[in-house]
Amino acid sequence: MSTYVWCEDSGSGYAFWNTVFKIMYPEFIVETKNSNTRLNKAIRQISDDNNLYYVIVDTVLDNQDVLRELERLKRSIIGKNNIKVIKIHSFEFSLLSFEFLEKWVFAENDDLKEQRKDKLEVREKLVKLISDGGTADELSLFKSMYQYQSKMNTEKIAAKLLTEITRNTGFETNKKQVGFCFVNSCCEWDDRQENDLCGLDDKRLSVSEKIEQMVNHSILQAAFQEVGL
Repeated sequence: MSTYVWCEDSGSGYAFWNTVFKIMYPEFIVETKNSNTRLNKAIRQISDDNNLYYVIVDTVLDNQDVLRELERLKRSIIGKNNIKVIKIHSFEFSLLSFEFLEKWVFAENDDLKEQRKDKLEVREKLVKLISDGGTADELSLFKSMYQYQSKMNTEKIAAKLLTEITRNTGFETNKKQVGFCFVNSCCEWDDRQENDLCGLDDKRLSVSEKIEQMVNHSILQAAFQEVGL
């Protein structure tokens, strides 16, 4: 019997999930299907093959494409007891929801922290809005307050915000790459300059410690517990 973790993420998302499960469950096989359509197709082809499948899916409630794929997935897993669905908002939101994100990225007296004070405020509001299951009216008000286009869904907002907060640091994350310092031990960042400081300078962590903290202090804890991880 083998245990698989499937996701639709590529680039930074896949790199993050691969590291998480390599650390926490090294026996699991992590694979990306590169799109929701391909992920659903692969799920439909699963039979009772004595393998176990954990499927990571986004649940962005204001993204109709994601919701349609989620409904297809629900139909695809009917009667298949060897599939467990890990529901998250999005990979980027998982990192935004991390309790110690600000403390890790910025040193105590870092000028960048002050410069990005407004972005950190938006992050706080977005995490609360989504975690509390905000209404459509509350979401609309949030977008208006922080000058996001009305058609911009919260997955895109989370991705943009995460990049804006982490830009020009070892934690810089975008669609193509996850921040080096999220998925490596301190301090192995080859591009680090003498004046590059972060909140972990005085308490350096191994990659195992980082992953453990990111899972236990973010939305991932509840999502993993829900499927028995």
